[in-house]
Amino acid sequence: MDAILTDFAKAFETLNAELIIKHLASEFQYDSQWVFASLNHDEYVDYLRGKFETMRRNESNLKVDIVHDPWIGGKMLRLNQKGEISFYRIRTTDGKVTKGDLCMF
Repeated sequence: MDAILTDFAKAFETLNAELIIKHLASEFQYDSQWVFASLNHDEYVDYLRGKFETMRRNESNLKVDIVHDPWIGGKMLRLNQKGEISFYRIRTTDGKVTKGDLCMF
């Protein structure tokens, strides 16, 4: 799990979606407080590539830290974009990411 979180952190820092995509299970599901519907694997891949491309064009930078998750234990990502903090939690099964959740807490 630590290697996967490290790849996710590097992906957000470098805006390289492929570092995340390679870890996703075919049944992956993504939920976010800022996206109105759950996304399946293929929808998330398209969404993530588009989001990172937009961030590159806008020269948006994220500060990313791997931190302790006080809600469910383990670790999660803390994303800081211009002072706006969000948290990305993932769940894995058999070494693949099956669930991703982005929220403000």
